[in-house]
Amino acid sequence: MYNRLNSLFFFFFFIMSICAYSQNNSIKLFLKCSCDNNYIRDQINYVDYVRDQEDANILLEVYGDPNGNRGKYSIYFIGKKKFIGIDVQLSFESHPKMTNDEIRSGLKDKIQTGILKYLVKTTDINDLNISITKPESNISDNDSLIVDKWKNWIFEISASGYYEKESSRKVNDFNGRFEVNRYTEDWRIETTLRFFKRIEEFFNENNNFKSSRVYKGAYGKIVRSISDHWSTGIFYGLSEDSYENIKFSNNFSPAIEYSIFPYKDVVRREMVLEYKIGYRKNNYQSKTIYGKNNEFLGTHSFAFKTRYRQNWGDIYSRFSFFTYLHDNSKNRLTFDNYLNIRIFEGFSLRLGAEIRFIRDQINLAAGQASIEDLLLQQRSIATDFYNEFRLGLTYTFGSAFNNIINTRL
Repeated sequence: MYNRLNSLFFFFFFIMSICAYSQNNSIKLFLKCSCDNNYIRDQINYVDYVRDQEDANILLEVYGDPNGNRGKYSIYFIGKKKFIGIDVQLSFESHPKMTNDEIRSGLKDKIQTGILKYLVKTTDINDLNISITKPESNISDNDSLIVDKWKNWIFEISASGYYEKESSRKVNDFNGRFEVNRYTEDWRIETTLRFFKRIEEFFNENNNFKSSRVYKGAYGKIVRSISDHWSTGIFYGLSEDSYENIKFSNNFSPAIEYSIFPYKDVVRREMVLEYKIGYRKNNYQSKTIYGKNNEFLGTHSFAFKTRYRQNWGDIYSRFSFFTYLHDNSKNRLTFDNYLNIRIFEGFSLRLGAEIRFIRDQINLAAGQASIEDLLLQQRSIATDFYNEFRLGLTYTFGSAFNNIINTRL
């Protein structure tokens, strides 16, 4: 009887050892991706996806381009546990003619390239089949080179409309935009033309209130890289804004920026100081509270921004101070902060706050604001502060794995 129990014990221990080895030998991936997560998990199905990074032996972080250049991604693999010390950094860049499906397929292929470095250190490599597509021999080296006839210039036109109606309310919106951008290692050029119009009506048997807001603007910037830490540029703009009592306004501001960290680290960490000085010329729709129909104003501003994207979470903070050169008492101080951190396994905390101290509303129209102005938001109203606070908590527990994709209903 003793020998039988002893044999059963060793058999059970042997089976558990094999299971533990199999589990320890597999790739457990924690995916943090600004992409189509379901597609990635469906196409790369030979790894185990875990919902908490503490259970992972590989952290995969995929970030979009901070310039807003759609289709450009930075890919970071961070080894943990048995893969500690094995880190991989890749990038993927599409071109504007690629469809969303082609972009996500290209991103998937690039991710698989990174996983291969870890896969060779597991027994799963024995089940791996690799195929390499050889280019046709009649294709010359010159033909294989990618030639960008647009020289990195990107153009985008967009328009949208909105209509809503009920028995006592009607809303019409129209929004149009045209963008011209160019991003290279040395230059960042952005120009936007925008038109927005909103007409809102409230009515009953006795009254009819109508609100109309119109914005027309052109604005942009030209930035030149000087070194790994310094950049300089100009900001410019033209606008008409019925809400802000602006009949016509134009502004121009040279700027300089210093980055404490090298610019190449911007996806993971960023800490910059920025200074602008320039002018703003305003023509008003109605006489302002200071008795002005138009005025020419010198301006300057200072800003400090920091952003960290790490395994434990994300932190973003921006402080800015703006004032007019002729009167420092007319200024605006802004704090904008966001925090998303992992406290312990399964528990994360999200905090956000934006605080503005407003003393620069020189464009306010004279006269008492009507009840229609207040309720329909037809014009900017005097205020000396703006506060916004956000708080969120998330606690997730249960199965460590997140492999199943089920999108029914």
